[in-house]
Amino acid sequence: MWKSQKLLELIKQDMLDKKWSLLGMGILIGLMGFYVISLISSLDFTQMQAYIESLPEALRAMLGGELDLANPYSLTNAYFYSFIWLYLGIFIIYITSSLIPQEVENHTIDLTLSKPITRIGYLTGKILFVYAFITAILAITTIFIALGMSTAPTFLEYGLHLDRLLAAFLLATLHLGTMASTSVFFSTVFLDTKKTTIASVVVMFIMFFIGDFSSLMNPILGETIQYASTWTYYNTAQVFGTGNFNSLPQNILILLAINIILSIASLVLFRRKDIPV
Repeated sequence: MWKSQKLLELIKQDMLDKKWSLLGMGILIGLMGFYVISLISSLDFTQMQAYIESLPEALRAMLGGELDLANPYSLTNAYFYSFIWLYLGIFIIYITSSLIPQEVENHTIDLTLSKPITRIGYLTGKILFVYAFITAILAITTIFIALGMSTAPTFLEYGLHLDRLLAAFLLATLHLGTMASTSVFFSTVFLDTKKTTIASVVVMFIMFFIGDFSSLMNPILGETIQYASTWTYYNTAQVFGTGNFNSLPQNILILLAINIILSIASLVLFRRKDIPV
């Protein structure tokens, strides 16, 4: 009971420390999504067709592959959800990379760990904070998206599908969670903010290039390595764009498993780590 209370206090304290970052990014990204929906509602789709067809195949792949210009969900995914890793991913890595190393560099972690809390409890609190932080930002963002969809004539005419929005929220949370858990893992490896940030950003871009451009590689190579990228399981083009939920349960389980494995690896490593004081 006491341990649970202490854990909640750690999460609460981190959330309070980052509350303005949370609100600011949630509102900013939410407004970006609202703007994208408003822009799509005002587009001339006949001109858009010629524009999309003129794009290089690599760029079309980055936007989510084949785009259905009569489908506002497909376009919203192409210009918003397909780039959520860029809008929020780097920010999440920046926040996560400094959580533990900053306390090591400031020589305050020994004071924290001298209190009646184990290393496992300390790091568990940090990990849970990260997921709470991501969930809260995306919840705010999703409210703006839902508001945009419910007031846009294009969406109203096509039909409101809030189940697609919920599915995109779940996938985005887990997708960003893999980036955050990767950053937590590297932070326990290096205990250094700069090294953790660099390593996390490098892995993020490697995952992006494998996931988005494997289809342009040699078929044998591309079809083999694509499953090594978390981007392969972040399939909002299907879920939000077309309403195809066939692979959703499988992709959620895979992303969840990746998050759990990285979190466990971080806990094991941090428990054995020699922390300089």
